[in-house]
Amino acid sequence: MRFSRRLYCYWVSIFLIFYVGILVVVSLLWGLNANPWQIALVFILVGMIPPALITAFFTKRLDYMESEKLDPPSFSGQRKAVFQFKGRSQQPFDEVMQRIDRQWIISFSDRKNRVLKFRTDARMTSWGLGGYLKMEEEGQVTVIVYPVLPKSKRDQLFVNQTLRLMHSILSH
Repeated sequence: MRFSRRLYCYWVSIFLIFYVGILVVVSLLWGLNANPWQIALVFILVGMIPPALITAFFTKRLDYMESEKLDPPSFSGQRKAVFQFKGRSQQPFDEVMQRIDRQWIISFSDRKNRVLKFRTDARMTSWGLGGYLKMEEEGQVTVIVYPVLPKSKRDQLFVNQTLRLMHSILSH
């Protein structure tokens, strides 16, 4: 299941839990009884449509993380950096992949073309970051990090922090 669909299901389940809780409290306190069709219609209008609209707004960025596109992203708010990596093994891309896997979630990798896509975990308060890594010849690594919500100052700080962390991971 794609990340955007999982995120949508996550948000709908949270709305469902709150909605059921509110229905139980209202029915216990005020004895309000509603028709099951009315309850379902209100949940669809309030609990399913808003998360669908929000997720649709971010779908392009979210789905890029798991797509097989090898081209670097062209999203607003992204930052690009080039690092020099000196591997200790005969397979430097596998070594980079192992180091990235310790810090982030790898959502796509292509060993043949030496491309790796990673992301942070999406939470209630943050949609997270996405990243693109391509290992060129002679240990040159191009990294592009982009926020899912590009106009957030907090996410821009996370982008800068992620690039600093990437520099420390690849330089050691």
